[in-house]
Amino acid sequence: MSRTLKKKKHWSGKVVECAVSWGNMGDFGSVVEVLGGAELGQFPYLGQMKLDVLVCHIGKLPYYGDVLLEVNGTPVSGLTNRDTLAVIRHFREPIRLKTVKPGASPPFSVLTPPVT
Repeated sequence: MSRTLKKKKHWSGKVVECAVSWGNMGDFGSVVEVLGGAELGQFPYLGQMKLDVLVCHIGKLPYYGDVLLEVNGTPVSGLTNRDTLAVIRHFREPIRLKTVKPGASPPFSVLTPPVT
């Protein structure tokens, strides 16, 4: 007898690409907050965004908390926050961002024991 295996969908199928610009509002860091980074043991992810300033040319705008994978084809996963911002500053606008929604987090932190 053969069993039917439930095929799980891979996270790479949920990657979203977007080309964004922000006009004359300074650098990208003043419009979109980039959080996380290798120094914290996290992937870089997007924080608060000034949605009234951001313009999406291709794709759809990322959401708060989306993990930042690439900036103009340059992988940023594994970089520190400072290095990620340096990669972003290196390119002129519009920049292409590849993001993915984060997976489900565990119900409690690994570092703290669960409350019983």
